[in-house]
Amino acid sequence: MKLTLHTEGWYDAAHHLDNYDGACKNLHGHTYKVEVWVKGEEYQLDKAGILWDFGNLKKLTKLFDHTGDMTKTMEINSTAENQCMFFYRQFKKMNNKLQYKVRIYEQIQPKESYCECGDFE
Repeated sequence: MKLTLHTEGWYDAAHHLDNYDGACKNLHGHTYKVEVWVKGEEYQLDKAGILWDFGNLKKLTKLFDHTGDMTKTMEINSTAENQCMFFYRQFKKMNNKLQYKVRIYEQIQPKESYCECGDFE
C-alpha cells in the first residue's frame, strides 16, 4: 500500500542576499513556512510502524530559527530556492529510499510566494 505523509513547520530567520541589487541585500527577516510531503510503501514502515518521523522537520527548522543571519549559516545565499533544496537534500540523507516534496514559503501574509522541489508533483 502506498503512503503519503504531510507536515508543516515555521521558523523565524534573518538573512541577506549577496550579489543582489535590491532591498534584500540588506539584513532583514521573515517568518518562513516549510511543508514536506513524504511518499513511501507499507513495507518501508519501521518496527514502530513509522514511515518517516514528523520530528525530522523540527530538527531542521531549529537550525535556522532565531539563529542569526541564515546566509552566513548556510554559506550560500539563503534564497527560497536554496532553502528548499537544503531541506530536500537533508531529508534524502535521512532516508533516500523515500520520495519527498518540499515547499518553502518566504512569507505567508499578505501574499504567498513559494518554491518547491522534489521527486513528485
